[in-house]
Amino acid sequence: MNNDDPAIPEKLSQATALLAAIARDGSFSKAAERLGVHQSAVSHRVRGLEEALGMPLFERTTRKLALTDAGEILCTAATRAMAEWQAATDQLRRNRDSDGIRLSLPSSLAMKWLLPALPRAVDAGLDIAIDVADGLVDFTRRQADAAIRFGRGPYPGLHATRLAACHLQPVAAAGYDPGGRDIPGLIAAQAVAFLGDRRGEADETGFSWQAWLKGTGAGLPDFRPGQTFDRADLMLQAAIAGAGIGLGRTLLIEADIRAGFLRPLDRAVPMRSACWLVSSPAFAATERHARLLRWLKQEVRRTTDAGKPG
Repeated sequence: MNNDDPAIPEKLSQATALLAAIARDGSFSKAAERLGVHQSAVSHRVRGLEEALGMPLFERTTRKLALTDAGEILCTAATRAMAEWQAATDQLRRNRDSDGIRLSLPSSLAMKWLLPALPRAVDAGLDIAIDVADGLVDFTRRQADAAIRFGRGPYPGLHATRLAACHLQPVAAAGYDPGGRDIPGLIAAQAVAFLGDRRGEADETGFSWQAWLKGTGAGLPDFRPGQTFDRADLMLQAAIAGAGIGLGRTLLIEADIRAGFLRPLDRAVPMRSACWLVSSPAFAATERHARLLRWLKQEVRRTTDAGKPG
């Protein structure tokens, strides 16, 4: 076999379906019938491939067709390749025919905001499958159709639409009495524990007590929360349980405030980070994306309008 012959990869590519059919049916004639060609065309293609490779692929007898070692290797590879192509075309067909949307979003947004809203998605005719993931989504590997992400953006190479501007606001259990003191006063008095999101305190999203204090002009550059949590929803649950004052964020606290579990303390501070709907440009061009975006914007308005006084 001439490994430098540029025609060999092309011939192998062209013969993939043929080799897979022969391996499946164990017969040139049955493979020809399956592919809708004459048996002589199958025999001619196989001979040409064997000549290019310089080795036989099949042992031909009057009673059966057997694979040589080389034939076993190539037919196994061809069978796998055809199976992958079938899976890919099935996925394309499902994407075309299905209204289902696989949506990825961080655990805190899922628990505090989106999961309770899913019955309304069904009423709106949307079939949304939730994929909770705090890391980034690889759309090229079809890990999700779209994702909701909290950050500053933009997201190079992806289509991104801002869903909600975000604010920071301290919150505590509904029964907590600050005694007339604002947050800097509570910090100075060391009268209560402060709770934070561990990731937000360290990353560049601005979901931190330092960002809130800077936004109010209070300063206190050395302040850090006494207890941090891996997830913002856990931190807010701890605040509801009376463990201390938590740092709230748009879409994470409105429902608990409305339900009487939390009360806002001090003022809200705008953030540079926002909530975004992110997807591949291809999915962004679909009607499913348009329907999802419309519904999510409606849910954002429902949440933020309900949190406004009066």
